[in-house]
Amino acid sequence: MNIFNKLTISSVLLTLLISIPGLILIANVFAPSDNWQHLVDTVLFDYIFNSLYIMLGVAFLTSILGFTTAYITTFFQFTGSKFFHYGLILPFAIPTYIMSYIYGGMFDITGTVTTFILKLLGKTLNEVYFFDIMSIEGAILVMSLVLYPYVYLISKTYLKSESSSIIDASKTMGLTNFQIFYKVIIPISRPAIVAGVILAVMEAVADYGVMDYYGVSTFVTGIFRTWLGMGSVEDASKLASMLMIFIFVLIFCERFQRRNKRYKSSGKDFKPIIKEKLTGTKAFLAFIACFIPFFFGFLLPFSQMSFWFYISYEEIIDEDFLRILLQTLSLGVFSSILITLLAFVITYNVRLHKNKIAENLLQISKLGYSIPGAVVAVGVLSFFSIIDKSFDILISGSVIAIVFGYVVRFIAVSINNYESGFSKIPQTYDDACKTMQIGSFQTFFKVILPLVKGSMMASFIIVFIETMKELPLTMILRPFNFDTLPVLSHELVTQAQIIESSVPAMFIVLLGIVSVLVLAKKMVKD
Repeated sequence: MNIFNKLTISSVLLTLLISIPGLILIANVFAPSDNWQHLVDTVLFDYIFNSLYIMLGVAFLTSILGFTTAYITTFFQFTGSKFFHYGLILPFAIPTYIMSYIYGGMFDITGTVTTFILKLLGKTLNEVYFFDIMSIEGAILVMSLVLYPYVYLISKTYLKSESSSIIDASKTMGLTNFQIFYKVIIPISRPAIVAGVILAVMEAVADYGVMDYYGVSTFVTGIFRTWLGMGSVEDASKLASMLMIFIFVLIFCERFQRRNKRYKSSGKDFKPIIKEKLTGTKAFLAFIACFIPFFFGFLLPFSQMSFWFYISYEEIIDEDFLRILLQTLSLGVFSSILITLLAFVITYNVRLHKNKIAENLLQISKLGYSIPGAVVAVGVLSFFSIIDKSFDILISGSVIAIVFGYVVRFIAVSINNYESGFSKIPQTYDDACKTMQIGSFQTFFKVILPLVKGSMMASFIIVFIETMKELPLTMILRPFNFDTLPVLSHELVTQAQIIESSVPAMFIVLLGIVSVLVLAKKMVKD
């Protein structure tokens, strides 16, 4: 049996293993349950309504914040425009659940900002209009401040690939900049806007930390309540399956709307966009439009978190904290190495065997990233429970379960990096090796591996950061008394220790900032 057959068999087995949790979830939909009717009669409508409300709210805000800033920074030059290239991506560094803790601690009834403003005005809470941040509207606002970079990044990448000849033609027709914006730029950018919005909405509807802290009932919080409160994996699986339907409908809508759509101009008429230099009032307005999302999405919450960290780190950082930090790092490093290696097997199989089977295996393997962490966790828990009963062992409450959950959830991130890397390696390299009668092992180690090691390292870093900040999957699958930094931060918040929660949160955010800066640097090169 040659290496190619072994690689294909390995890819098939890996894909099958990764798919089992999802298949079990689908099977559990048809399993009998004593509590399902009770859920349908009492809370299911709230889960559906709140999820739809969040989807619409996040879609509206992220599209405005993301596309407006992408347009301004792509077409205009003004004071601070180069800084905002990086600055507007930085909200990505703060996970949504950490952002919700910070904004709750600042703007709720007893929040630091709320009490400061009331003292400054000499008023009581009843004498002023108060926006309750601890509400579904507050959750939408907080998540939009973190997730708008999805729209910003995709729209900016698209706009940079457009030819300035479109703009020049619009100007010859006498259109002003504003008319060009809403009559030309927005229509041609619709596929990019929709793609970014759907990614943001998928992230929002699958969120657990924000919804749990703000007391909003959605499918994800329902999964936790059903599993932890009722002890019913079957009912949790039914809710998880319904959430999967929501997510897959969004994926279908995104792919349907961009079918046969052209994402960039090409040909001899292509001309790169030349930025228009703004001065005076226009430059000031452009700066303010970019500064507002940067300020509320990163600068303000990071400043508040830094202050809380400064006044509480001595109390929190002890032997237990260092143990949790070591556990988080060890789990992240091991999982990232494993995922990076497994993803390479699947992706390299596609390069060697350019056929539908290899391509379909790869696409199936990538589905896990589109499924919320809580849903993946329920599927893994169900799968491992079957193994426990069949072989009289206990792995469902072990670190193995967490690692397997990470593989299912994040292998797509690694695969995407490899696909990008392999696309830059011409197939002629492989053909030349065959012509020179160089064996497959020598081709791999002397040609392919040196060229793809950059993608391998990028894959490791990104997957490591993803595992470091994952909350719902880890909470469900972790062994007893096994905490990670996200779990510790969440537990401190539930104990009303918001200031203290900033210590583990700071470590998570600093890692996130590193990944965001790497992403921004890559955008500059591209």
